[in-house]
Parts: sequence; C-alpha cells; structure tokens
Amino acid sequence: MSNILNFLFETILPPFLYAYERWIMYRIKAAWGKVHLHNIKQKGKNVKLIGYSRFLNPENLILGNNIRIGYGCFFYCEGGIEIGDNSILSRNITIYSSNHNYLGEAIPYDNTYIHKPVKIGKGVWIGMGAMIVPGVEIGDGAIIGMGTVVSKNVAPGEIVVGMGQKVVSKRDLKKFTTLQSNNKIFTKIWSNS
Repeated sequence: MSNILNFLFETILPPFLYAYERWIMYRIKAAWGKVHLHNIKQKGKNVKLIGYSRFLNPENLILGNNIRIGYGCFFYCEGGIEIGDNSILSRNITIYSSNHNYLGEAIPYDNTYIHKPVKIGKGVWIGMGAMIVPGVEIGDGAIIGMGTVVSKNVAPGEIVVGMGQKVVSKRDLKKFTTLQSNNKIFTKIWSNS
C-alpha cells in the first residue's frame, strides 16, 4: 500500500497539480470574477474582478472605470461602498460599510445596523490584506500599505501603513494629476492585467 501511495504522490499527482496551477486555476478565477461582476450593477468600463470574493449587498457597491479587485476580498456593502476610477485593490481586502448597533436595546448589540458609507477616491492603490472600517474616506492617489487597518480618513496622496495607520510619505499630487489627465493609467496601459 505504501508503494502505491508513494507512486501516486510522487509520479501521478505532480503533473496534474502543475497543469491545474498553470492553466485551470486561472480560468476558474477568471470565471468567478465574471460571475461577481455580473451581480454588480453600478460599474464603469474596464472593470475586472480577479477570482472569488464576497460582495454582500452588491446593489450598494459603485465601481468607477478601470478598476481591478484581487481575489479573496470581502466587501459588506450594506451602508454603501464607492470606489473611484483607476483604483487597484489587491487580494484579501476587507471593507465594511455597516456595523452592529451597540447603542440599541440589547448587549453587546441589537439586531439593527449603523450604516456609514466608505468612499475610495480615484487612483487609489490598496495593498493585500488591508481592512477598511465603516465611514472612512480615502482621498485620490492615496496608497494603503499591505495589512493596514484603515480606521480614519486618509488625505489625498497619503501613503499609510500598519495598525496605527502611520503616514510614511506622500505622493507628488501634481505628477499624479498630470499622469491621470494624460491617461497614464495602469489598467489602460496593461489592460490584460
């Protein structure tokens, strides 16, 4: 029995897994992205969702033009989420636009929700694993570092990282505006990405 299992795991399985990872997995992710995109009614042109994600209340999600959203994201859109043109959101990002009502008539919360819309500006880049809480606004051209918890507004062009949402730098907003007005947009230049 041991020899059969060794043969299976060392000879048969590796080429199958290679083929799956090389060709099949990406086609499955692309199909999931198209399924999700079909359910989002308020979207611009050249929008791609890469892979499986969860979009609860997608009727309250507004996507601009030239948007990319990576796989493994979770968006709770009940309070409204708006993502501006030319923004790229990486993998495993969580965005909430509502939360349980802890001010109600039960503890730790009641069965109602407090809605606070999330607004993400134009040309924003959000790194993998970032989390955005209800009511936050992220300004045009901002960059949110990998794993950052965004619990307060981010000014245009700010580059923030970490649990404390530390501002580490600022984008040159004049150059950002020039690139944007000259259509130097990642998702337009590399449309297959």
